Amino acid sequence: MLYVSVVLTFVGLITLFYALMLYIKGDAIKMNDRLEGIQNIEKPWLAEGADKHQSLGDYILKSVGHAITQRTSENKRKKQQRKLEQAGVLETQTYEQFMARKLVIFLVGGLGSALLVLATSRDINNMIMISGSILVLIMVCYRFYISKKMTKRKDMIIKALPYTLDLITVSVEAGLSLDGALGRIVMSVAGPLSYEFNQTLKEMRMGISKKEALTNMSERVDDRDVSMLLSSMIQADELGVSLSKILRIEGAQLREKRQQAAKEKAMKAPVKMLFPLMFFIFPTIFVIILAPAFIQMSQSF
Repeated sequence: MLYVSVVLTFVGLITLFYALMLYIKGDAIKMNDRLEGIQNIEKPWLAEGADKHQSLGDYILKSVGHAITQRTSENKRKKQQRKLEQAGVLETQTYEQFMARKLVIFLVGGLGSALLVLATSRDINNMIMISGSILVLIMVCYRFYISKKMTKRKDMIIKALPYTLDLITVSVEAGLSLDGALGRIVMSVAGPLSYEFNQTLKEMRMGISKKEALTNMSERVDDRDVSMLLSSMIQADELGVSLSKILRIEGAQLREKRQQAAKEKAMKAPVKMLFPLMFFIFPTIFVIILAPAFIQMSQSF
């Protein structure tokens, strides 16, 4: 019964806070939605993908995240934002919303574990130790989650790069400009690479030069193959070289590099299979082959 009362009290406080914020900030949320719609009416690339109606939860997260980012140094904020971009987290939410959700999870985990320990043992030392352990565990899980997301997204980009490059090459040879080819890719192909090209097109529409937009994409992806491809595209655009020839050469090099990577993995396979063979398969074979002989020898003696 004590556990239930603690949980109900915690949920009741959260509900009361939510209702209070809804009563106080309801009109402000509607006003902000109308102002953002008016400001972005001639900027469809800014309003694209945005929610038509901002909920109270999003408004609170945005406000809390803004307060957190204001107290964070600029260099640290840029590094964190770059990692979140590389992990693809910012495709569905803003940096402020992510930081606010992270803070909420820290508070819920720390306060929840502290209340639970106080309700069971009423020991301050145990409460501090367990709450600190929970917070450290949450931090480690967050870092592991971001690292795995970054690795997975980069692998997806590398895997989709040759196919996407072929589509860009065909579109350019058909008479489209680079901007038109990228727009065709964004409309017809889904995935993180298409999302990065979409971000590049948005920057170009906002007035950023093509070279700077492609350089920003190279920094966001942070992959050697993608950086070399984008550098070749920038040089072809500046020097007036045929872009289709450059893209075909880059596509052939990417496929050759992928074949070499596959051969390298195949050469490593026997070495990786050695330890499972020694510790799992060979002992089982020895048991099956030599066990009857040992049984017969023990019976004869």
